[in-house]
Amino acid sequence: MAVISPTGLLGARSPIYISWDGSGTAEIESFTLEVYAWTGDKDTRPATPIYTIARTSGFVDIYPVANIAPLLRDEFDPKIAKWTNTNPLNYSPDSFLWVEVDYDIDYNNGGGTLNSTGTTDRFMVCNGYSTLLEGTNATISNHILWNTNERYLHEDDTQMLPVFLGADPLTGLDIVYGYEDRVIADGGTIESLQCANIGLRYLKILNDDGTSYQFEVTETFMGGDLAQDRVILLPVGVANLTNRKDAVGLSGTAPYNTDYYDAQLMNGFGEVIDERRIYNVCEPKYTPQQIFFVNKIGAWDSITFFKKQTENVSITKESYKPSLGTSGSSGFTFTTQAATKQNYNYTKDNRLTLNTGFVDEDFGDVVEEMLMSETMFMVYDRITNRSGSTYEIRQEYRWVNVVTTNLTKQKHINDKTINYTLDIEYNDLEQNLVV
Repeated sequence: MAVISPTGLLGARSPIYISWDGSGTAEIESFTLEVYAWTGDKDTRPATPIYTIARTSGFVDIYPVANIAPLLRDEFDPKIAKWTNTNPLNYSPDSFLWVEVDYDIDYNNGGGTLNSTGTTDRFMVCNGYSTLLEGTNATISNHILWNTNERYLHEDDTQMLPVFLGADPLTGLDIVYGYEDRVIADGGTIESLQCANIGLRYLKILNDDGTSYQFEVTETFMGGDLAQDRVILLPVGVANLTNRKDAVGLSGTAPYNTDYYDAQLMNGFGEVIDERRIYNVCEPKYTPQQIFFVNKIGAWDSITFFKKQTENVSITKESYKPSLGTSGSSGFTFTTQAATKQNYNYTKDNRLTLNTGFVDEDFGDVVEEMLMSETMFMVYDRITNRSGSTYEIRQEYRWVNVVTTNLTKQKHINDKTINYTLDIEYNDLEQNLVV
């Protein structure tokens, strides 16, 4: 009769159901759920819950459920910083949360009352969502928190690859370091971590010309119990990956000289755990525009719009009819040069029409996730200059919204070349830059 606990990483934009197994009982009489949600250390649960749900009557179902997802939505605070980074780093706080639910349930047990109390397993939530076909309390199973396999970047673009290590350091991709700690704690010694082959050890970049280089994912960024530590960010954008490669002096073709390269997560035996392909798109005519958004799996993603851009300005105002003269001792006198209508309270809305350029047909899913995103920034006032083999990088960001509400997913068999056109509007004041 215990609560059936959610597990792993779940999206809070979809229902997260707390349900229970009432086998052998007639019906439920009452229940109290205390919902705890916090960022930071997994083992440091707050003293008080963020919400308490109590029901003592009005049950329609024998085994009712409680959807706690709406209670968690306001706890997220995704931040756009870190995307120009050259080194690996951990995610920003408040983008991923630990959740645990204490329960106290009374069942009708053949005329008597049977009480069941306890605590759910500790699980994680993000500001993502799942589909109906993925099932109830769908656990996000991706290691790389992008759903599709390909991204298109300009050589001025920065991008970090979000890698979910797993909700538990002892069983996640950072098990290699947990393994080391356990062996040493038991009095053993390890000559090499290669024996713990199932953990994440390297980010390998495999270029289109067959050259490659790899970075070790060190313990500095692994094995943490903080919610934000369970997702690490690895530089894979053309600009910041180039700087990373140059800083450690690795050979192999530089990202800006490739047509594409594969970013591969490798274990200690050199096996590929997960990978994504980055296309380095040359655009000689237009100025590409990169927009970051929180995707379906609750992680930062981006789309670069390479082709034609159009800016439209919409101005609204109010007006009134002022008095057209003055009054004095001799009466009222018209002022012949006075304006008969006075305008005031001007507001301006800027809207951009952007085109992706030619993409693969699977990219429609990425565009769909952008349309579904509630958090979106446009790279604004960007300085990304390459000098020799490195880049100077500086970026500022502005809130934007997608105005487009309809999407026709294109197929090569129907459309030959695939391009998506979206309307974007600024979601902040003209002078309000987000740094």
